[in-house]
Amino acid sequence: MSYQVLARKWRPQTFDAVVGQDAITRTLRNALASGRIAHAYLFAGPRGIGKTTTARLLARALLCTARTGPEPCGKCAVCVEGLAGTLVDVIEIDGASNRGIEEIRTLRENVKYTPARGRYKVYIIDEVHQLTEAAFNALLKTLEEPPPHIVFVLATTDPREIPPTVLSRVQRFDFRPIAPDALRASLEHILNEEKIPFEPATLPVIVRAAEGSLRDALSLLDTAIAYGDGRLEAETTAKLLGATAPVTVRAFATAVVEHDTGAALEAIDRAARDGEDLLAFARDVIELLRLTLVLKAAPNAKPADLTHTEGNELRKLGEATGLDEILYVLRAFLEADALMRESPHPRVELEIATVRSPRRPVPQALDDVLRRVDEAQREIRQQALATPPATPAAQASLLPGAEPAAPRAEARRSSAPAPSSAPSSAPAPPRASTPAPPPAQRASSPTPQSAPAPAPAAPAAPPSQDLVTAWERVVDEVMKKKPTLGAVLMQARPTGVSDRELTIVLVGNHFHREMLADVANRELVVQAVRRCVAGAERVNLVAGGEAAGAVATQVDATAGGGMVTVEANGKQELTAIKIDPEVVNKEDVQMLEDLVLAAANEALRKSRELVQQELGKLTGGLKIPGLGM
Repeated sequence: MSYQVLARKWRPQTFDAVVGQDAITRTLRNALASGRIAHAYLFAGPRGIGKTTTARLLARALLCTARTGPEPCGKCAVCVEGLAGTLVDVIEIDGASNRGIEEIRTLRENVKYTPARGRYKVYIIDEVHQLTEAAFNALLKTLEEPPPHIVFVLATTDPREIPPTVLSRVQRFDFRPIAPDALRASLEHILNEEKIPFEPATLPVIVRAAEGSLRDALSLLDTAIAYGDGRLEAETTAKLLGATAPVTVRAFATAVVEHDTGAALEAIDRAARDGEDLLAFARDVIELLRLTLVLKAAPNAKPADLTHTEGNELRKLGEATGLDEILYVLRAFLEADALMRESPHPRVELEIATVRSPRRPVPQALDDVLRRVDEAQREIRQQALATPPATPAAQASLLPGAEPAAPRAEARRSSAPAPSSAPSSAPAPPRASTPAPPPAQRASSPTPQSAPAPAPAAPAAPPSQDLVTAWERVVDEVMKKKPTLGAVLMQARPTGVSDRELTIVLVGNHFHREMLADVANRELVVQAVRRCVAGAERVNLVAGGEAAGAVATQVDATAGGGMVTVEANGKQELTAIKIDPEVVNKEDVQMLEDLVLAAANEALRKSRELVQQELGKLTGGLKIPGLGM
């Protein structure tokens, strides 16, 4: 007896033996059991997944004279002839070679004759989409109202080519590609029944090459058995199919993940010299990295196309790196796969991805920066709530190495020479710790440097712990909705609730006050206060001192060789303008205005530089949008 290929030898003989089409076989079995037989069926789907086999099973079941259930008996004369392929009442027509109108006219004449035995005559038209438009039109009437003893089963791999008028006259069943686990189980069962020794790692290689087709898988299995001289081995099978051995792919992926660029490039060179398909090699690497990603993200997952041993090896590969790094490498090879399909030099694209992958940025650096920013925010909030704004000298800066603002400003004033306050003929006044301002300054509005230092106010009573906790909830709620406004509220502290009004002291600069003066921002804060602070319906904003960590150091600039001096603080506010009395002259008003303008602009520029320098210390040099850096 001549050898019969596995695809024919193991063709299913019952509906239960059909692999991967449970929904379709169940529907047909129920229809046979209940007698609800349609006059025309359409089986659509890719190659090698059971369309023609299911059509023959349906025909045999319809013609079986001894059938008691949905399955044919397999013993009567009809079933025996059906198994042998000699059943005269089952007519199989190849649509590709019988596609013209003359063949359809012949079919229309033949359907008038009754079956030779049994109740039905079944026409199976394979690749029906190959029929011409005229042939389809000639078949329409017969397909819609055939004789009661006729059943049509149309099979196609491209249902889009079938006219809608035909589709509306049939019951359509869409066959799906067979799942990898079902394919693998079928191959393993056949190999065990055929008593062929095999390595378990061989089956995934064949399953991936079959692409969901059982017939293709069995054909590849036949070829691999012949190549291996009756034995299946993973390496020889991969070489036969032009694929890379799984061990080689895992070694390449391990080298990439472990930053061993040299070993990875050697693997590519070896694959190219052995004549392997580099596109297939890249796809195998992508599939392995995908499985590693899945097992890393979901350790308890059990991919269908992996054995227990392979799963453990991929889990071990994932343990050596982080999830973000696997994502980066997988994305790099996905981009390389797309570029390799279009590039005239696919090997170069693959090598570029291999070299680029180990040079990925380290995600931990960004995490560390974000952690430092969060810690700084917590420190600012705690100091803003715990330190009264009336005593700025006691506020310590959060910036490393910064000194309190007031002492430095005081030291600047004490070190500056005091201008003369009277004509040279008048006796000099006694020396005081704070010199009297010159006449020009007395005529103008007082400044922080010219006015005597007020007595320090008594520290305000700290707010209750309940109010502090409620305010923190307000800040957190606003932070979720509008982070920039929440950051401003972190510079404020509550003092108490009186007459259903919550008073908060804002320790910040003019930018913070403008933020809270906005109608929409203020309404957002009021709504949060009403929800979180008991008994508060309104908000009263009181301006306080400088924020903890804000820049309070003063800077000055001069113009005209010291004739005009302008002082500004870290909040970009001018604090004093000093003019040498000896240079005041009515005829020099324009020159004086120009000098004042030049000095003011230079002071503001230095103030902005000072703010950016101090913010750079807080953020570690990271440029954060919205901080003016």
